[in-house]
Amino acid sequence: MSMEHGSLPLQLIILFVLTLQISTQSPEISVPSDVQILSAVRNVDLTTQIVKVKTDFELKNGRNEELSSFVHAMSAEEAARLSWMSAYESGKESGKLRISRVRVKGASSDMVFHKIEFLDLLMSGSNIKLSVDYALTEYLVPSPKEILQSENQLVIFSGTANVLSAYPVMKENCVYKIGSSKPISFTEIAPSKHSQEKISYGPYENTKAYAKKPITIHYENNAPFLVASSVERIIEVSHWGGNIAVEENVEILHKGAKLKGSFSRLDFQMDRRGSRQPVIKNFKTILPAASNDIYYRDEIGNISTSNVYPRADRVEVELRPRFPLYGGWRTNYVLGYNVPSTSFLRHSGSNFAIKMKLMDRLYDNAVVEKLCVKIILPETSKNIKLVTPYSVKRLPDEVHKTYLDTFGRPVIVLEKENLINNHIQPFTLYYEFDRFSMLYEPLLIVTAFGALFLAAVILFRLDFSIAGKDEKEAASGHQKKE
Repeated sequence: MSMEHGSLPLQLIILFVLTLQISTQSPEISVPSDVQILSAVRNVDLTTQIVKVKTDFELKNGRNEELSSFVHAMSAEEAARLSWMSAYESGKESGKLRISRVRVKGASSDMVFHKIEFLDLLMSGSNIKLSVDYALTEYLVPSPKEILQSENQLVIFSGTANVLSAYPVMKENCVYKIGSSKPISFTEIAPSKHSQEKISYGPYENTKAYAKKPITIHYENNAPFLVASSVERIIEVSHWGGNIAVEENVEILHKGAKLKGSFSRLDFQMDRRGSRQPVIKNFKTILPAASNDIYYRDEIGNISTSNVYPRADRVEVELRPRFPLYGGWRTNYVLGYNVPSTSFLRHSGSNFAIKMKLMDRLYDNAVVEKLCVKIILPETSKNIKLVTPYSVKRLPDEVHKTYLDTFGRPVIVLEKENLINNHIQPFTLYYEFDRFSMLYEPLLIVTAFGALFLAAVILFRLDFSIAGKDEKEAASGHQKKE
């Protein structure tokens, strides 16, 4: 069994739940036996906290009929931490292929399968080249789990020396980039070798379908394991000011090896490892090019240790927390800015559409465990329709009330878990808004001031003095005597 990837009971529970979900939600298909993979080259990047996998396949259709799809396999452990997956045919990188999770008849429960549909049918006897990319989050396991301030961070990767496949593979190679010239240890399955910062397995030939050659790699990885455990992104649209206000409440945590012992500021400043320390000193956030009125604060107040660098196509904000983040340490902050609505809002008559990114680039190789997006539309907006680039969970709409609101503003609430920078894609929100509704608040103010002014005039014209009343009565009596 691979080196510690969590306790055995926890693994069994995860696998059972995952298998149950797949069996109840995914369709079952059969994999044709006369289809084979001529070659498979797998490159795995292990240099950051995200495991990035890219596999190039050459597939041959040996059937007497056309083939419409390819079945991709991965381990159940990988599927449990899968964040992003995409596929495309060679030479057609812009044409992303449709991917859906399926079950394969007769396959082992410790594998998970995805059906990838071709752009065009593959004729009998023809070959096709395609690439499959996917990313895993929180998959690497720190070992040891606690380190001293002066020690480097070591992690364990558990995987396979071969490419998992539902088809027989004629020839295959696997290359793992670890970013370290001296791995602590790795499983040797001939032919395999370590060269510079890479560990290579293969070539292997005539590998049977569903074959698995488990390996573990123990190596040094001092990359920041910075995870945003919670991000609440609030987007408020204002037609009056022609402005869109964005505010993000972010809670971040260093999920690498936990710091053992006390922290020494002197040792931190004297450390000669520089950027290779397993600690987060600062990070860079990317905002839209039109961003202005940027602010960065936390519960204490404004944080002045930040720098803003305007670029031609973006604004870079270098954020520096109040203290360096070691393993197990966390902090939170608020980052906000304004952008002109002309950059993101389009309209035709009373029909409007706002197109913005679901999230900004928080930092390089970002991992967001939970994202909540709240979009506040103008009051009286109706016929709201949301289009997202990938599936999200839409929660019940809320109502936000602020100054001069009568019924409150509709708030669209979205949630998504386990995101990386590949998820930084735009959504489009369509809605109807009557421009005459913009006159409601000014008319309300004018009416209020008019009523106040009229009341003042009436009050000033009324005479409530006692002396004035007595004088009138005396004058009236004098006239009667005459």
